[in-house]
Amino acid sequence: MNYFLIFIISLILSVVLTGFVRRFALGRGLVIKPRERDIHTKPLPRIGGIAIALAFIVVSLIYFLIVKPDSHITTGHWLGYDKKIVSIWISGVIIALGMLYDDICGLKAYSKFAIQILVVVIIAASGIGLDSLPNPFGQAINLNSVYLPINLFGTIYHFSFWSDLLTLFWLVGMMNVINFIDGIDGLAAGVSAIAFFILYLLSLAVYQGPVAAISIILCGSAVGFLYWNFYPAKIFMGDSGSMFLGLLLGVLPLISGGKLATSFLVLGFAIVDGLIVAGARIIRGKNPFTTPDKTHLHHRFLAAGFSVPATVLSLYAIAALFGWVALRSTTMNKIIASTVLIVVIGVLILILNQIKKIKRK
Repeated sequence: MNYFLIFIISLILSVVLTGFVRRFALGRGLVIKPRERDIHTKPLPRIGGIAIALAFIVVSLIYFLIVKPDSHITTGHWLGYDKKIVSIWISGVIIALGMLYDDICGLKAYSKFAIQILVVVIIAASGIGLDSLPNPFGQAINLNSVYLPINLFGTIYHFSFWSDLLTLFWLVGMMNVINFIDGIDGLAAGVSAIAFFILYLLSLAVYQGPVAAISIILCGSAVGFLYWNFYPAKIFMGDSGSMFLGLLLGVLPLISGGKLATSFLVLGFAIVDGLIVAGARIIRGKNPFTTPDKTHLHHRFLAAGFSVPATVLSLYAIAALFGWVALRSTTMNKIIASTVLIVVIGVLILILNQIKKIKRK
């Protein structure tokens, strides 16, 4: 089974599952009414993310258990299979189902955070983590210098203070970054698809077949969801989708050699925007994760007079451009490109704000 085939299978399955979830939600009244910050005008389902997760789980299970059972990322095993792949399945199911419950019934912020911590612990227990930081001026910075051995059910796990702490911040941050940009039709799914495709190409370049397979399956699942979610959206992914995509977008760079600079470049506008918005909320004394407002970059595009499709396609272009730069750059050049990206986002915000002021006058 080649990569193009599993991409197409994932895409088709995602389209079908999302359609089924949409009909199920409409039939049972599982819809949300438009809020002040929303752009849609009628109630729509908000549980489409579970279709993305299901498409990925089904196709990846078939691929790794039947088609390529000898594929592995590491030598360790859980339940008889590669423990890192199994940890992705387990944590993916937990975050998708946990946030699906939140989409339907609602969860307190601390409960959602507890679920996020749980999935990070599962990921870290499998050996996935941020072990070092690249240093363009010398040797990589080792993050495993301080660790504590823990015996769990006869198995020794090594809690690495700096590595596991930074892994927690990275993964929780990525989950919330994708959640932040899921405020306009097609943005979160499309940008995630671009990021997964870049990670797929990167994994092929360094001969990491299993990571390439996971990336392209996720890419297909996200693109399939776009059939229903691009403007005008007929269903939203909700937290079950944004948190699931964010988790996997955080995990894959860690598996493929800690290529965080690549992910930062692809998702840079979302990360920088999220940091700016979160910082502004903290300054105002608000919760940076749960405070609703219209200060995100996509809101600024809309306020400046851009249409929804123009806004989304513009942000797609930014993600794709810097993703292309990431593929062709060395570590030092990625750091330079990341600096340029931050400046570009800052200038873009200033320009959009100026256009908004002129429009009001």
